[in-house]
Amino acid sequence: MTAVLEVERSPVRAPAEVPAPRESRWRYHRKSLLILGPLLLVAGLVNGWNLHGWPGRVNDDEGTYVNQAWAMLDHGALSHYTYWYDHPFLGWAIIAGYAGLTDGFDRAPSAVMVGREAMLIAALISCALLFLLARRLKLNRAWAAVAVALFALSPLAVYFHRMVFLDNLATMFVLAALAAAASPRRSVAAALWSAVWFASAALCKETIVILLPALVWLLVQHTDRRTRVWNLGVFFVSLTVLVSSYPVFALLKSEFLSGPGHVSLTWALWWQLFGRSGSGSLLDPSSGTFSLAKSWTDLDPWLLLPGVLLIPAGVAVARLRPIALALLIQVVMMCRGGYMPFAYVIALLPFAALLVAGAGNLLWARGRTWRVAPLAAAAAAAVLVVPAWATTLYDQSKTDGSADSRAATRWVVDHIPHDAVVVTDDYIWMDLKLAGFTKPVWLWKLDTDPEVMQMYLPAGAASIDYVVMTDQADSTLAALPTLRDGVADSTVVVRFGAILVRKVDA
Repeated sequence: MTAVLEVERSPVRAPAEVPAPRESRWRYHRKSLLILGPLLLVAGLVNGWNLHGWPGRVNDDEGTYVNQAWAMLDHGALSHYTYWYDHPFLGWAIIAGYAGLTDGFDRAPSAVMVGREAMLIAALISCALLFLLARRLKLNRAWAAVAVALFALSPLAVYFHRMVFLDNLATMFVLAALAAAASPRRSVAAALWSAVWFASAALCKETIVILLPALVWLLVQHTDRRTRVWNLGVFFVSLTVLVSSYPVFALLKSEFLSGPGHVSLTWALWWQLFGRSGSGSLLDPSSGTFSLAKSWTDLDPWLLLPGVLLIPAGVAVARLRPIALALLIQVVMMCRGGYMPFAYVIALLPFAALLVAGAGNLLWARGRTWRVAPLAAAAAAAVLVVPAWATTLYDQSKTDGSADSRAATRWVVDHIPHDAVVVTDDYIWMDLKLAGFTKPVWLWKLDTDPEVMQMYLPAGAASIDYVVMTDQADSTLAALPTLRDGVADSTVVVRFGAILVRKVDA
């Protein structure tokens, strides 16, 4: 009898302490892989279909980053023009690596396609990392899949995932850092890898560092109190060492501080933070920031708006608080009145998707009574969201937005001498270089780069042979007087949609 009582009183070992057999662990991960695999397949098809045609060539940054990647491969430079520390160069180094491995610039129909292929791979990796992060935040597999589906299939997300923006690469690394920080192992290695991935994000797009508080909060949540100081120490030391490699690079090149006759990191940082005119606050309906945000919701209101509205709910749930904070920080930054980049929305999307899926998972787990809300949301999505997304994505699949630019490029290659000075945008610039043109000039280098003016435009506008681009805004022409004079003294030779080929009469 005594023996029986002793057995009953002895503590029962927690199941988590019993090491799971290898077969059980395989079965556990196999279920996730069976869900994630089809999701990635669908995401790849949706994001990759008509990759070259849509979106059209709407933002010159795409061409810039691809051209800088080409410069790394072609002549070992950090940029196709003078590198002036506009951004760290890890992002286009990754594009260069992909292009080199796949012989991209000799294979693709247009240079920008190489960058878009790299963005497609980054989007799929981000989907897998988002699923992993959702699981580590205790979302069940179904709701983790919902987060991935929202992130991968929203027309807003597809639009920006395809475009060659450093934000796509930075967001991928941020998701990797968050997934490492939320590792169930709670180890020093997890803190170290979290620092490595976040440093990689910062070395792709420096502005992503605003998400550091959310990452640190998540890391604190997933570290043991006995080793927390050590883990955080490893994280911050590693992060500091890796990120400081960028200013050290500038210091070694004597380009850290501003001075006459050279570019500098400090001047570039000043220009990024204070030199550009602000876009206004999100709270001002007449501001550029408000208009940009409205364009996002016009494209798809069903991901970003629900995510932002669920920030208070995310703050109320401990495991979702770092995610809510990451989204809140970015929304608050939109209200400050500074410059708002076109691609800013990219880093908002995964956190909005996680909050929507996390809220659904929480209500579903609370029992039958609470499941009415997610079921109603699912029904509304089936009636409103799915048809709207399907229609938009179908229309996008049939749109060839880059056709005019490609046609203009072909005409220039076939009809203009390859030693002519051709002023054009950064999309066409690279394709002309690959076709053998020796003097194409990116429009934003006119009047801003003394080396370009001396080498290609010693007589100002009179040195220009052709201008190939869309009509530019008056503010652009005012800032680039050489381009203004060249356009004023030119004759339109041929038109391809909005793109004009002008011969400069002077």
